[in-house]
Amino acid sequence: MEIRRATSADALAIATVHVRSWQAAYRGLLPQSYLDDLDPQRQRPQWDTVLESTDWPWRGTFVLYHGADASSVDAASPAGAEANAGAVVGFASMSPSRDADRDPTDVGELQTLYLHPDVWREGGGSALLHAVRHECGRAGFHSATAWVLESNVGARHFYEGRGWRPDGTSKPHDWGTFVVTDVRYQVRLT
Repeated sequence: MEIRRATSADALAIATVHVRSWQAAYRGLLPQSYLDDLDPQRQRPQWDTVLESTDWPWRGTFVLYHGADASSVDAASPAGAEANAGAVVGFASMSPSRDADRDPTDVGELQTLYLHPDVWREGGGSALLHAVRHECGRAGFHSATAWVLESNVGARHFYEGRGWRPDGTSKPHDWGTFVVTDVRYQVRLT
Protein backbone atom coordinates (compact mmCIF):
# COMPACT_ATOMS: atom_id res chain seq x y z
CA MET A 1 0.00 0.00 0.00
CA GLU A 2 1.13 3.52 -0.78
CA ILE A 3 0.08 7.04 0.17
CA ARG A 4 -0.35 10.06 -2.08
CA ARG A 5 -2.14 13.38 -1.97
CA ALA A 6 -5.79 13.09 -2.93
CA THR A 7 -7.15 14.73 -6.07
CA SER A 8 -10.69 15.67 -7.06
CA ALA A 9 -10.95 12.33 -8.90
CA ASP A 10 -10.81 10.58 -5.50
CA ALA A 11 -14.07 12.01 -4.12
CA LEU A 12 -16.22 8.92 -4.74
CA ALA A 13 -13.49 6.55 -3.57
CA ILE A 14 -13.05 8.51 -0.34
CA ALA A 15 -16.82 8.67 0.19
CA THR A 16 -17.03 4.90 -0.29
CA VAL A 17 -14.30 4.18 2.25
CA HIS A 18 -15.83 6.73 4.62
CA VAL A 19 -19.25 5.05 4.54
CA ARG A 20 -17.96 1.46 4.75
CA SER A 21 -15.67 2.35 7.64
CA TRP A 22 -18.44 4.07 9.59
CA GLN A 23 -20.82 1.17 9.02
CA ALA A 24 -18.28 -1.24 10.53
CA ALA A 25 -16.53 0.88 13.17
CA TYR A 26 -19.61 2.53 14.64
CA ARG A 27 -21.89 -0.53 14.75
CA GLY A 28 -23.34 -0.51 18.26
CA LEU A 29 -22.00 3.00 18.90
CA LEU A 30 -24.36 4.97 16.61
CA PRO A 31 -27.97 4.18 15.72
CA GLN A 32 -28.06 1.30 13.23
CA SER A 33 -30.74 3.03 11.14
CA TYR A 34 -28.37 5.96 10.65
CA LEU A 35 -25.51 3.67 9.60
CA ASP A 36 -27.73 1.67 7.26
CA ASP A 37 -28.83 4.88 5.52
CA LEU A 38 -25.30 6.06 4.70
CA ASP A 39 -24.60 6.13 0.97
CA PRO A 40 -21.32 6.99 -0.81
CA GLN A 41 -23.14 8.86 -3.59
CA ARG A 42 -24.74 11.19 -1.02
CA GLN A 43 -21.38 11.69 0.73
CA ARG A 44 -19.54 12.50 -2.49
CA PRO A 45 -20.52 16.21 -2.68
CA GLN A 46 -19.03 16.75 0.78
CA TRP A 47 -15.75 15.25 -0.43
CA ASP A 48 -15.85 17.26 -3.65
CA THR A 49 -15.96 20.39 -1.45
CA VAL A 50 -13.19 19.18 0.88
CA LEU A 51 -10.90 18.29 -2.02
CA GLU A 52 -11.55 21.61 -3.76
CA SER A 53 -10.34 23.45 -0.62
CA THR A 54 -6.94 21.71 -0.65
CA ASP A 55 -4.11 24.11 0.18
CA TRP A 56 -0.96 22.10 0.92
CA PRO A 57 0.76 22.01 3.35
CA TRP A 58 -1.97 23.51 5.58
CA ARG A 59 -5.07 21.74 4.34
CA GLY A 60 -5.43 18.54 2.38
CA THR A 61 -6.29 14.86 2.20
CA PHE A 62 -4.05 11.85 1.77
CA VAL A 63 -5.26 8.57 0.28
CA LEU A 64 -3.95 5.09 0.94
CA TYR A 65 -4.19 2.86 -2.09
CA HIS A 66 -3.12 -0.53 -3.36
CA GLY A 67 -2.77 -2.02 -6.80
CA ALA A 68 -2.44 0.34 -9.76
CA ASP A 69 -2.03 3.99 -8.89
CA ALA A 70 -5.58 5.20 -8.38
CA SER A 71 -4.68 8.59 -9.87
CA SER A 72 -4.41 6.95 -13.30
CA VAL A 73 -8.06 5.86 -13.29
CA ASP A 74 -10.68 7.92 -15.13
CA ALA A 75 -13.19 8.50 -12.32
CA ALA A 76 -15.48 10.41 -14.69
CA SER A 77 -16.71 7.18 -16.23
CA PRO A 78 -18.84 4.75 -14.20
CA ALA A 79 -16.31 1.94 -14.73
CA GLY A 80 -13.47 4.28 -13.81
CA ALA A 81 -15.22 5.43 -10.66
CA GLU A 82 -15.70 1.84 -9.51
CA ALA A 83 -12.07 0.99 -10.23
CA ASN A 84 -10.94 4.13 -8.41
CA ALA A 85 -13.16 3.31 -5.42
CA GLY A 86 -11.59 -0.14 -5.33
CA ALA A 87 -7.99 1.13 -5.36
CA VAL A 88 -8.35 3.63 -2.50
CA VAL A 89 -8.57 1.80 0.83
CA GLY A 90 -8.07 4.65 3.30
CA PHE A 91 -7.74 8.38 3.72
CA ALA A 92 -6.85 11.08 6.22
CA SER A 93 -7.50 14.81 6.03
CA MET A 94 -5.93 17.68 7.92
CA SER A 95 -6.31 21.42 8.36
CA PRO A 96 -5.47 24.19 10.79
CA SER A 97 -7.34 23.69 14.06
CA ARG A 98 -11.02 24.64 13.92
CA ASP A 99 -11.29 24.94 17.72
CA ALA A 100 -11.84 28.38 19.22
CA ASP A 101 -9.41 27.64 22.08
CA ARG A 102 -6.53 26.74 19.75
CA ASP A 103 -4.36 29.00 17.58
CA PRO A 104 -4.88 27.82 13.97
CA THR A 105 -1.43 29.09 13.02
CA ASP A 106 0.17 26.87 15.69
CA VAL A 107 -2.12 23.82 15.91
CA GLY A 108 -3.06 21.48 13.08
CA GLU A 109 -6.07 19.19 13.14
CA LEU A 110 -6.47 15.64 11.96
CA GLN A 111 -10.07 15.93 10.76
CA THR A 112 -10.57 12.38 9.50
CA LEU A 113 -8.73 9.09 9.32
CA TYR A 114 -10.64 6.08 8.02
CA LEU A 115 -9.76 2.75 6.42
CA HIS A 116 -11.91 0.26 4.61
CA PRO A 117 -12.64 -2.59 7.09
CA ASP A 118 -10.93 -5.09 4.74
CA VAL A 119 -7.55 -3.47 5.51
CA TRP A 120 -7.86 -2.77 9.23
CA ARG A 121 -4.82 -3.73 11.31
CA GLU A 122 -2.46 -3.88 8.33
CA GLY A 123 -0.51 -0.71 9.13
CA GLY A 124 -2.36 1.68 6.83
CA GLY A 125 -3.78 3.77 9.65
CA SER A 126 -0.35 4.26 11.18
CA ALA A 127 1.07 5.21 7.79
CA LEU A 128 -1.68 7.78 7.19
CA LEU A 129 -1.25 9.20 10.69
CA HIS A 130 2.49 9.52 10.09
CA ALA A 131 1.85 11.34 6.79
CA VAL A 132 -0.48 13.82 8.49
CA ARG A 133 1.94 14.43 11.37
CA HIS A 134 4.77 15.03 8.88
CA GLU A 135 2.67 17.43 6.80
CA CYS A 136 1.49 19.30 9.91
CA GLY A 137 5.12 19.77 10.89
CA ARG A 138 5.96 20.94 7.39
CA ALA A 139 3.15 23.50 7.67
CA GLY A 140 4.77 24.90 10.81
CA PHE A 141 2.27 23.56 13.34
CA HIS A 142 3.79 22.71 16.73
CA SER A 143 1.01 20.34 17.77
CA ALA A 144 -2.01 18.59 16.31
CA THR A 145 -5.42 17.60 17.63
CA ALA A 146 -8.08 15.09 16.66
CA TRP A 147 -11.66 14.62 17.84
CA VAL A 148 -12.60 11.01 18.60
CA LEU A 149 -15.94 9.49 19.49
CA GLU A 150 -15.70 8.95 23.25
CA SER A 151 -17.22 5.46 23.10
CA ASN A 152 -14.92 4.31 20.26
CA VAL A 153 -12.45 2.40 22.42
CA GLY A 154 -10.62 0.94 19.41
CA ALA A 155 -9.87 4.35 17.90
CA ARG A 156 -8.83 5.74 21.28
CA HIS A 157 -6.36 2.88 21.77
CA PHE A 158 -5.05 3.44 18.24
CA TYR A 159 -4.23 7.12 18.92
CA GLU A 160 -2.88 6.49 22.41
CA GLY A 161 -0.60 3.76 21.06
CA ARG A 162 0.91 6.34 18.73
CA GLY A 163 1.59 9.04 21.30
CA TRP A 164 -1.65 11.02 21.16
CA ARG A 165 -3.23 11.87 24.52
CA PRO A 166 -6.67 13.12 25.54
CA ASP A 167 -6.38 16.76 26.64
CA GLY A 168 -9.46 16.71 28.90
CA THR A 169 -11.73 18.52 26.45
CA SER A 170 -15.00 16.99 25.28
CA LYS A 171 -18.02 18.26 23.40
CA PRO A 172 -21.44 17.01 22.36
CA HIS A 173 -21.80 16.26 18.66
CA ASP A 174 -25.40 16.74 17.55
CA TRP A 175 -26.26 14.74 14.43
CA GLY A 176 -29.86 15.96 14.39
CA THR A 177 -31.44 12.65 15.33
CA PHE A 178 -28.91 11.67 18.02
CA VAL A 179 -26.14 13.22 20.11
CA VAL A 180 -22.76 11.68 20.96
CA THR A 181 -19.73 12.92 22.87
CA ASP A 182 -16.38 13.54 21.21
CA VAL A 183 -13.10 13.83 23.13
CA ARG A 184 -10.09 15.76 21.89
CA TYR A 185 -6.69 14.15 21.54
CA GLN A 186 -3.45 16.03 21.00
CA VAL A 187 0.18 15.36 20.14
CA ARG A 188 3.26 17.58 20.13
CA LEU A 189 5.00 17.74 16.77
CA THR A 190 8.22 19.47 17.83
